[in-house]
Amino acid sequence: MHLSLTQQLSSRTVLLLLVSNLLLWENTASAMEAKMLNAYNYTSFGDTWNQAIKLSQTMNHRISELSTHFKVFYGQGRGFEQRTSRCHTSSLSFPENKEQAQKTQLEVLLGLAHSLLQAWVNPLYHLWAEMHERLGSTSPTLYKALEVKTLNRNLLEAIKKIALKGNFEVKENRNSSAWSELEFLQSPNRDTRYFAFHNLFHCLKRDSNLVEMYLKLLKCRLIQSYC
Repeated sequence: MHLSLTQQLSSRTVLLLLVSNLLLWENTASAMEAKMLNAYNYTSFGDTWNQAIKLSQTMNHRISELSTHFKVFYGQGRGFEQRTSRCHTSSLSFPENKEQAQKTQLEVLLGLAHSLLQAWVNPLYHLWAEMHERLGSTSPTLYKALEVKTLNRNLLEAIKKIALKGNFEVKENRNSSAWSELEFLQSPNRDTRYFAFHNLFHCLKRDSNLVEMYLKLLKCRLIQSYC
């Protein structure tokens, strides 16, 4: 029996609808499976991730306290805010806002957070040492500088644990990020010395805020597809 043209077209339309619905269902199922997998992966090391975020938040709080202390007692009226600052981590390639970070792969973003923290290990050692020697800082302030140095180290260890538990490969950012400002922190010229401290706090605060943003965004993206 021959089907009419109308019947043939109708059959093709039904077939196309069935294929279309099948593809839609497969895509939806894949998306749900990926979301469930991400959520499962997160729950396997969620405590470590939450600990890392808490460490980052504490570190940012301490840096803010140190920066405010410096501005009040050493930076007022010197016009440091109007002078150009350059950070030793500026040579690293990293997203500077949430929109850029959202488009960065999970492993890459975790690696960038690790690279930023690693770049501050040496400067934070000297910050703690030179605040006593060059600024005559009191014990409570020196303790906060020591705490920041320790928090930075602990946060690096937490990221390594996250990478291990989540099966992420954290790659070092190979762009140069060597810090070479020690001679300015130790300068006999007070204005040069004070500006070096101002610049260090400015850059430290910027990079530490970026690390916290990356960690929070990564946690969110492991549970949701878009944050």
